Amino acid sequence: MKHKGEWRVSLAGECMVTRPFSMHDEPEFLGMWDLIRDSDVAYGHLEMNFAEPEELKWPARGQGIGSFMISEPAVAGDLKWAGFDIMSAAHNHSFDFGAEGIAATRKHMKVAGIATAGTGTDLERASEPAYVEKKNGRVALVAASSGNQHFMWANHAKGAFMARPGVNPLRLKYEFVVDPQTMANLKDFAAKLNIAKPPKHGPEGAFGFLIPAAQQWGDPECFVEGEKCEIVSKCDRRDLERNLRSIEEARCMSDLVIVAHHFSVSDGPRGDTPPRFVEEFARASIDGGADIYVGHGWHRTLGIEIYKGKPIIYGIGNFFAHSEFLQHVPYDSYDAWGHDVDRLQTLHPALHPLHPGLDHSAETWWGSCIIKLEMKDDRLTRLYLHPVEMGRDSTPEAPLHRRTGSGEHPLTEGRPILAKGDNAARILERYKRLSAPFGTQVEIRDGVGIVDLEA
Repeated sequence: MKHKGEWRVSLAGECMVTRPFSMHDEPEFLGMWDLIRDSDVAYGHLEMNFAEPEELKWPARGQGIGSFMISEPAVAGDLKWAGFDIMSAAHNHSFDFGAEGIAATRKHMKVAGIATAGTGTDLERASEPAYVEKKNGRVALVAASSGNQHFMWANHAKGAFMARPGVNPLRLKYEFVVDPQTMANLKDFAAKLNIAKPPKHGPEGAFGFLIPAAQQWGDPECFVEGEKCEIVSKCDRRDLERNLRSIEEARCMSDLVIVAHHFSVSDGPRGDTPPRFVEEFARASIDGGADIYVGHGWHRTLGIEIYKGKPIIYGIGNFFAHSEFLQHVPYDSYDAWGHDVDRLQTLHPALHPLHPGLDHSAETWWGSCIIKLEMKDDRLTRLYLHPVEMGRDSTPEAPLHRRTGSGEHPLTEGRPILAKGDNAARILERYKRLSAPFGTQVEIRDGVGIVDLEA
């Protein structure tokens, strides 16, 4: 038996997985799974729902241009074959098919033998840790999601009403800090349109806009006068405290605690640095007893911070990119992408465009790393970055080199394999560059990134 607090952990990114994959046998493919399995516990993020059509009613979301993520339950078995032990299921697609989709996904993952966290029949179940028993100890996972709409949040039973199934939310509050001249201009603009409205949060003197199209979703923006213009995001206090209670439970009842956080929102446009509320939650999680924080949601890799001897991976990136192969696409997607829904029966899921992020080149979509952690005495000793690619190079043009089908619009295979050569170097250099501001030094040796805290 290993010394208590000694762990080897494998972490993989966002699994938008719709196709079975266990039949492939290339060395670059099998070698990748050897990395996943050669650990005490393997984690991945499940950006998918699993269900048979008869288990569902209708698409619950019905809004926006995002893909409706649903796949055959048999694919969950391939994830188990790959070596995954525990996966987060809280994300902005968890409620795509409502309560039925959440229940079916939880059921099929349990049948496959993979523990999941982050969704549930009520807020207590969605917030609670998932546990997996391993030879050298018990592992816990707490999973939360930021950016979901209100009807996707799990809640409690009250007022003779049943609880709503959904995700474990970590909501946030924004404050838009502006200089005095900008504040005067904003107030003049709001007065002329008669859309000024006091915000529900913020310091004295703050004001907000009444935006008719956004009223149903919550608070108006909160503008605060300051010395310079900046966006300040903060975790919702109640959600933060509730998630910290789950982390405390996990710390008391397990030997290794992983916190997974899916965030589809940002402080302005998505860039190469995490939002403030993400940094707040990541560090609070470690302070509260977590051993590892894993962030995802932007489909891109971000920097790594070593905080109090524990790893914070702000953006782990994609691992499977199969959303082009969703076989059952609902009406809402065709409508949102401008297809002629009066000809609905002639439309099919191979049409383009139908899926965001795949209608143009994107250097961060198609490459990431399997992250291997070595921990001893409850602290990180070494971190390894093994680059993987999903069928395109990690350049702005993202040239295609593994394709499925022969239609006019090329479909990227989307299956991960170990990256090589210049492509691997670019993936690692990005991690090195984005980790440096956090004081994390990534050394690249023989196509692998290494953070060595014992050197």
